[in-house]
Amino acid sequence: MADIKSETLALAALLQCSQQIERVAYTGYFDEHAVAGLLRAVLVTNPRTVEDIYNPGFLLTGFKQLVESLGSQTTDKTAQNLEITRNAFKLISLELDVEHNKNVFNRLGSEIDRLKTLIADTQKGFMDADPQVVITQANLTEFSNLYQSLISPNFSKLIIYGEERFLSQPENQLRIRALLLAGIRAVVLWRQCGGRRRFLVFRRKAIVECARRGAATGQLN
Repeated sequence: MADIKSETLALAALLQCSQQIERVAYTGYFDEHAVAGLLRAVLVTNPRTVEDIYNPGFLLTGFKQLVESLGSQTTDKTAQNLEITRNAFKLISLELDVEHNKNVFNRLGSEIDRLKTLIADTQKGFMDADPQVVITQANLTEFSNLYQSLISPNFSKLIIYGEERFLSQPENQLRIRALLLAGIRAVVLWRQCGGRRRFLVFRRKAIVECARRGAATGQLN
């Protein structure tokens, strides 16, 4: 049986990643509160529930974007929404490639454990800390380096479009790679919850309605 609530949570996280990537690429900024929860989730390796990974209250923009991406006809979507949605589906395809490469997939798990030891276990209160504590240059560099060293060399490059003046800045490149890693983490959860692209056509309406509730209340009850 489909777990609509869990699928919705994971897809909202994915769309929030894609939305923030697009924002960095075109403006050079991102929402620190939106990004902090996404990066923390990468380091949650032994959750009891999906909400241990993603607090629904931190995914409000993701829920809204999920409604925009899946809840309207293509002809009604803005160019921005279409690009955000395309990037999300690119991440779904990339994660599947990673999962099929067992060597890289297992190394990714080991490297995430290493990051957890380096960051979450040494920075007191990291998992509940303010965004300014989570999104430091040092932490972004660690997340970015993991993506750059393990994902970039082994798979087709995921092309991100935007303004060259922002894309060329090293700080923004760190942000985008860190968010790409966070996006892969969201897709892993989505697949673990039974999510598949071929099922979306049948579950879309239920997922969109669940996302509407999440956007309105910050909860998925």
